[in-house]
Amino acid sequence: MAKINKKKVFLKFIGLFALSIFILGCSIGTSFKPNEIRSFKGTLIPELSPEPILIETVSIDLIRKEKNKEPLNLPLSLLNYSPESYKVGAGDVLFIYVYGETERLSAALARGAAINPVFEKIVRDDGSIFYPNAGILDVAGKTVEEIRLMLTDSLSNVLNNPQVDVSVSEFNSQKIIISGSFSNVGTVAVTTVPQTLSEVIANANPFGVNGLRSLGDLTSVKFTREGYTYEIDYEYLARNSQIQNYIYLKAGDVIHLPDNSLSQVHVIGEASSPISINLTRKNIPLSVALAQAKGLNQATSRGKDVYILRPKDFEGKPRIFKSDMSSPSGYLVAGEFNLQAQDIVFVGTAGVTSWSRFINQVIPFTNFINSAEDTDLIKN
Repeated sequence: MAKINKKKVFLKFIGLFALSIFILGCSIGTSFKPNEIRSFKGTLIPELSPEPILIETVSIDLIRKEKNKEPLNLPLSLLNYSPESYKVGAGDVLFIYVYGETERLSAALARGAAINPVFEKIVRDDGSIFYPNAGILDVAGKTVEEIRLMLTDSLSNVLNNPQVDVSVSEFNSQKIIISGSFSNVGTVAVTTVPQTLSEVIANANPFGVNGLRSLGDLTSVKFTREGYTYEIDYEYLARNSQIQNYIYLKAGDVIHLPDNSLSQVHVIGEASSPISINLTRKNIPLSVALAQAKGLNQATSRGKDVYILRPKDFEGKPRIFKSDMSSPSGYLVAGEFNLQAQDIVFVGTAGVTSWSRFINQVIPFTNFINSAEDTDLIKN
């Protein structure tokens, strides 16, 4: 009985298997059907979701629905905060004017008397000031009106009906901290004039030198207040002027603009030049991302099979979209479909390309069989 050449049998099996895959691929294609439900656990998105993921076709209706889903992502505690009257603290400089008394002291000084007219007083570290004929006054934590009343009451012992005016000439006790990728980082003094989040961010200049965009991610500004940190999409906020003008800041708030190096969109597959794009703003249209990847590879791509893999949407759920880029109308729709940070755009392959790649994967394996036989790993 003739010996069976195991190597040849194995290679024939591989060839028949490859041929069957090719025929099957020609009949059903390699793309997923729109609105087809498939579970990608362990395949495209390992362990991302235990539930089947619906593949959604990119359309005008879908785009409209997505825009309506954009979250406000602002807690009510920020929206409902109303600025309080400024309260004096250590380091502040108070301007105190006592009508009649101040003029008398100034006149005495003009005559060469050893008397200093008291106009400004620095609040000490313990929160107090000293004013002649009024003594030591504890002013920390009090408004200028409360300090005015304190002085008026104290000076009534030495003056008839004293008229007192108090204001803050230097605000040094309370700060808002600006950090990260802003052009102007540091501290912003809290004053008697309430400041909004949009005003402070604008003054900190998130757009870089000479108006050039910085590396900051305005879609995830970190806002910290009283130990809690909130992530705010400032670009979304800026589009809602009726909201942004009512987010007031207070002492101790920290505004951090993170680096956008991790905020990327990845274009892979059969794009002419696969690329990772740093987002300088929240929304980049699908058509723009593909343009930066120099379009679809005309020789190897399948325009009908452009997938957008979104690891996490507004609700924290993974989603998959499919866009048909095989016609001009597809590009028009793609121009309205906005990508998010960490989205993966996968350009599918044409059927012949899939076959070619399969063969390229099989050939190295057959070479392994050859070397295995040579080393007696497979024997006849």
